[in-house]
Amino acid sequence: MYLAQISDMHFRSHGRKLYDFIDVNACNAEVISQLNALEERPDAVVITGDIVNCGLAAEYQVARQVLGNLRYPLYIIPGNHDDKAQFLAAMSPLCPQLGSDAQNMHYAVDDFAMRLLFIDSSLAGESKGWLTEETLLWLETQLEQGGDKPTAVFMHHPPIKLGSAQMDSIACENGDRLLALIDRFPALCRVFCGHTHRLIFTQYRQAIITTIPGTVHQVPYFHENPAPYYNLEPAACLMHRLIANTGLVSYLHSLAPYAGPYLYDANISCPVDEK
Repeated sequence: MYLAQISDMHFRSHGRKLYDFIDVNACNAEVISQLNALEERPDAVVITGDIVNCGLAAEYQVARQVLGNLRYPLYIIPGNHDDKAQFLAAMSPLCPQLGSDAQNMHYAVDDFAMRLLFIDSSLAGESKGWLTEETLLWLETQLEQGGDKPTAVFMHHPPIKLGSAQMDSIACENGDRLLALIDRFPALCRVFCGHTHRLIFTQYRQAIITTIPGTVHQVPYFHENPAPYYNLEPAACLMHRLIANTGLVSYLHSLAPYAGPYLYDANISCPVDEK
């Protein structure tokens, strides 16, 4: 299994820019082209929410057009900036696993040696997250049925506070319910999220909980200052690969322009001085 995870694309309507100066549509189109050009091709691309910025039909029209250019299977879930009904209407042709119920979007992928469970943590009209009773029951059932097969959950909001003054106030409010499932099911060993626009990771019991950067703009990590800052730090995605006898290995893959790659040459690295 080899996955590319991106998040928080915040598409705008055609011709509009985020905050009137960030061309997220063009930047996201470039991200899709970069993923399509990867030399080592992932089995699928995962997007952990906030596909658009304002939940508008016109934004989803742009998102669907750009994401439709991906040359991989797509697994996707909504975030707090998404409108559930608009999201489902636009994204279900690209990700049929989403089903037909905008209020209960969750699905399992059992094609790999690790189970992938996708859940919706968004709460209509709110920035914070919330797991419904239906979602929690579905997740519990899936974990009971999965046995000891290593399992990863993908959701938008982190289920635990991460020390970020700005983002902790809008994390998943009842994330402790997910932590209780981690307590009960040792196979649940990864929780991958978006929302924070930053690579942050921690551990609860056996589970590593990780948030990832956005595809275009990021959120500074301040422990004490809750002001809603954002910046244009280099974007990145996370790659997840199952390694034999090791398990799941995740690493950061830059989406920003940079020189290279170059082939190592020992004669250049450690040249012998001429006599």
